[in-house]
Amino acid sequence: MSRMTQFALAAAVAASCLSSASAQTFQGRLVDGTHSATCTVSGPNKCTMFFNPTLNITILNNWNLGQGNWSATADSGSAQALAASAGLAASGLAGWVLPTGNGNLAAGAQNQYLSIWNDVGASFAGLNGQFDGVQSEFYWSGTEDLPNPFSMWYFNPSSGYLGSAFLYYGWHAVAVRPGDVAPIPEPQTYAMLLAGLGALMVAVRRRPR
Repeated sequence: MSRMTQFALAAAVAASCLSSASAQTFQGRLVDGTHSATCTVSGPNKCTMFFNPTLNITILNNWNLGQGNWSATADSGSAQALAASAGLAASGLAGWVLPTGNGNLAAGAQNQYLSIWNDVGASFAGLNGQFDGVQSEFYWSGTEDLPNPFSMWYFNPSSGYLGSAFLYYGWHAVAVRPGDVAPIPEPQTYAMLLAGLGALMVAVRRRPR
């Protein structure tokens, strides 16, 4: 086997290891941002946050941050202010906002709520199984319902429905943050990679010449 072929096989093993490690839709993060494959939704080993690699956002585990109106300037007591303060208190990091949501758009970056809903199995029970403190009442999104004046999109966790309503309602907040709070690969990723490369090299050495 040529050296070029060996490198190609090693790269394939590495890619397989990395893809399997990143396939998990919601990856647990502890309060200091470190990766955890064993933290739970609730209880003494509770995850503080979850990273969603598809959306490339970190989602605060606590979905019971309180209720507030919608405010473009994140006024005190608003849903935006609740998300920002809760995320900062939980992680020590700024930049927390409400998830995007638009009933006219498909799941993805501009409709994070729908993407999360689909990823948990499109059910209220799925949301409760993935996040702590999920409420049955409406949650504000961070998206305005343009061009309708004073109208914003909201998310119904009981049905997954995204609707539009006036900004003065006092509804719940969820905190998300762009990117991963802990971008360093998990230790098990390195272990899998090394194990795969080791097995490959043993096979190459044992091959008859």
